[in-house]
Amino acid sequence: MLADNLILLRGLKGLTQEQAARVACGLGGGIGRLRDNCGAFSSAVMLCAALEGADGAKPEHRPQTYARVQRVYRAFIARNGSICCAELLGREKKPESPTPDARTNAYYSSRPCAKIIRMTCKIIDEMLAENAAGQED
Repeated sequence: MLADNLILLRGLKGLTQEQAARVACGLGGGIGRLRDNCGAFSSAVMLCAALEGADGAKPEHRPQTYARVQRVYRAFIARNGSICCAELLGREKKPESPTPDARTNAYYSSRPCAKIIRMTCKIIDEMLAENAAGQED
């Protein structure tokens, strides 16, 4: 669900849609169809780090980034029970062919991915709103 992960990644400042597509490309199928970490959750982790800006990789900024990631993780788990793609899909966790299935209406209607991506966007929106409210005080 590359296009849907872009919804999350567009929040990265200065990132064009084409750049976001390149960044998100490997996140589908639980990261490269390995059915491991959910791509929506992985996108949210990237956004948590990007919120620190250019200084985000500096050691003194990592606690804020890690706190955001843990907050998103807790909210994601509370709403979904897992960050594992296979578990979210109710499938066995095993790598699949690197060739994605055809994207048909039946394909999309059989997966919770779009709903999970919208929910993850809501978690991020809630976090940003709370951060903004905290800065106004």
